[in-house]
Amino acid sequence: MNNIITAVIVDDQPECIEVLEKDLSTFPDLRVTGTASTTGNAWKVIVKQQPNLLFLDVELSGESGLELLNDLRPAIHTDMHVVFYSAFDKYMLDALRASAFDFLLKPYQYEELAALIERAREKIRTGTHEPEQPMHWTATSNDRKFAMQTITGLLILRKSDILYFQYAAQSRSWQMMLTDGSIHRLRLSIKGHEILNISPSFIQISQDIILNGDYLIYIENKTFRCVLSPPHSHIDIKASKRYYSKIKETLEII
Repeated sequence: MNNIITAVIVDDQPECIEVLEKDLSTFPDLRVTGTASTTGNAWKVIVKQQPNLLFLDVELSGESGLELLNDLRPAIHTDMHVVFYSAFDKYMLDALRASAFDFLLKPYQYEELAALIERAREKIRTGTHEPEQPMHWTATSNDRKFAMQTITGLLILRKSDILYFQYAAQSRSWQMMLTDGSIHRLRLSIKGHEILNISPSFIQISQDIILNGDYLIYIENKTFRCVLSPPHSHIDIKASKRYYSKIKETLEII
């Protein structure tokens, strides 16, 4: 069985190709089988190599990486994992809409690239694919960034930026309360189970509240009041009796 993961890099800046190719060479099970700095050459290399991983710059001379991928669709296999990378996060939503495997923001940290390769390695070798979701990880550190679609735009943030989510019955949507006190209404299409899938730290404490458990100090036995760590200890949040038993199952009880 061939365990080598093949990759192709498309970028109109040769120096960027050189840096990424050098970093990818540190992974023993990954081989860069082709590079291209123009869309014309990119087409030939990608179709010929049919790599497992395609690193595609969003901003190319003459044609965008998004347009190139759209043109290539009939000529490439469906299991190709496309990683868009760019110096501008404004392209992230377009990349997600194009069903990209991931989005790498320049200049990336090596740890971000390593996490991406590990994730790709698992998907390629197991043949599994993630369902389309309204949020997407861009790194896999303990406090990784992700993108979430709000009613006003795409918000890039970390798990630690979020205090809790609350369902607003009037608008029939979830609202996100950040640690800086700001409130962001999420799109109607975002469901509670999708929020819970973002991180194990997010726990549902009632039918309409999903709390970032990293800020939870304790829950009072009789009132089920949730006491949060300073400076958020003044916030009045209660768990429901129904969810209290589930919380105890989720958390490690000593």
